[in-house]
Amino acid sequence: MEKEINIEQGFVEQDTALESMRASDFDCYSAYGEVIDNSIQAYATDIRILIEERKDRENSRSKKIGQVIFADNGTGMDIDLLHKCLKLGHSSRYNDRSGIGRFGVGMTLGAIHECRRIDVYSKVKNDNWYYTYIDLDEIKNGTLKLIPRPVQKKPEFEISNYISDSGTVVIWSNYDKQIETFETIVKESHIWIGRTFRKFIWGEAQGYNEIQITLNNKIVRAIDPLYVNKKKTGFENEDCAELLTPQEIPWNIPFEDISSKQKSNIKINISLLPDAYRRTRGAGGDQFAIDRFVDRNEGISILRKDREVFFGLMPRANKLNGSNDGDRNVTRFIGCEISFNPELDAEFEVKNIKRGCVPARELKLELIDKLSPTFTTLRERIRNRWSEFDREKETETSNQNSDIGISSTHSATNKFLKEAKSSLLKGNKINNYDKDETIGKKINPKASNSEIEKVIQGLKENGITIDEKEFIGDSFIDIEHGNQLKTLFYNTNSTFYKAYSDILEELKNQNEELATKYKVLLDLIFIGYMLAESSIDPNEKMDGASFTDEIKQYWSINLSKILKKWNT
Repeated sequence: MEKEINIEQGFVEQDTALESMRASDFDCYSAYGEVIDNSIQAYATDIRILIEERKDRENSRSKKIGQVIFADNGTGMDIDLLHKCLKLGHSSRYNDRSGIGRFGVGMTLGAIHECRRIDVYSKVKNDNWYYTYIDLDEIKNGTLKLIPRPVQKKPEFEISNYISDSGTVVIWSNYDKQIETFETIVKESHIWIGRTFRKFIWGEAQGYNEIQITLNNKIVRAIDPLYVNKKKTGFENEDCAELLTPQEIPWNIPFEDISSKQKSNIKINISLLPDAYRRTRGAGGDQFAIDRFVDRNEGISILRKDREVFFGLMPRANKLNGSNDGDRNVTRFIGCEISFNPELDAEFEVKNIKRGCVPARELKLELIDKLSPTFTTLRERIRNRWSEFDREKETETSNQNSDIGISSTHSATNKFLKEAKSSLLKGNKINNYDKDETIGKKINPKASNSEIEKVIQGLKENGITIDEKEFIGDSFIDIEHGNQLKTLFYNTNSTFYKAYSDILEELKNQNEELATKYKVLLDLIFIGYMLAESSIDPNEKMDGASFTDEIKQYWSINLSKILKKWNT
């Protein structure tokens, strides 16, 4: 007798499928973004988010998220829509490409990626609050088999008290997927939301009014990677970036997209950050830059229907991104924004979570060809301005040093060393107070006692000084460690110096800029050795082999530190 087969099978095992779906490509920020998307599409103008600490860990050293509450004053959901809103695959706007949503999985999939319970309250105009929920633990143990039909229930959360006519409140609890620290998540959420939804915060998004987003009782400020729009950024009175002439690329709409048009325009905006932001070489990571997010502005912002879906360096695009770290450090002073409409989703490989969007190969190549000449020109323009500023500073350093007897021969190196002295001298263990006067006399043998004091003070302002003088013998460098000052001199009488000078002169005739870089690089190699000497405690006793090992180790460490600062 054949076994009877039950032909009524669902598409998924509900409990195990939901657990498996928790391992999606979301991170916490893109998950929060899905709830904000829903609020925006419900025409909310006031969105409030509260990331709360777990009550049972308030005195713990590491804070954990207890729950996240989202509230908005949008149009709300009626009972029928509220009942379906947590169902994966259901959306009142499924495959609707006129707005920022489309797939109908984002809010629930994002939520279960982060937590195990989702509670939803909603009300439409002239009606009561209604409520439903899903709980993964109840689904897993079999006590919850269906999404509960909404019941009349008002949210008892202070954050939602401002909602009067209509709105929605979503609560994520049993938060078990926290990866970063509580403080980091709150801070980075401000940054991610401010950049992702900047057009909506400004009131410039197509089809939507200006919105305000509040996170943990603090208004989220807009962040513009172009630095052209300063509205609601907190830096409204500062100079705007120079916006280059906008470009457009007409692109074929894929056949599978239902559209009456054959092509859709991709809009490109490129900007050059103002002089006040790209002040000097190496300043892209200081506190001024950090406060304005310049330090993390390396990359391209891609907007889908005015909502950012990608920010960062385009993968495998060295022609655009630059071939080295130096190029990428310069690129942070260039803003780039690419905007497209949803009919080109397939060409930008938009995922159902609206994260990680990357143009398809043919489109990517077209964008690289379109953008890379401008990026190359702007990087050159930025570097030329920095070089001009460097020359001005070199002249200033040379003039100051000439007053104390230091030549301008190594002014480029001395300028760098003076600017970096606090960092380079951080591990200094040699402060030879008795050497100051000896060093002063070596630099200016004819100086009087009062003049020697001026020389010593000037050397301390430099921190580290490099020059060249003629000494008896063939020793090619002379290093002295004083009190908060260090000097290194090449012996112009040495065999090394004569060979070095000949090569440098030949290189200078071919390429003066390259010759200057070569000269500074060689200087820094010896400065690295000097700092290796001063990294070893002079009072520590060790045998010759141990001393050699220490010198080699510290030389490598210090040289790496110096070159990283120099390359920025």
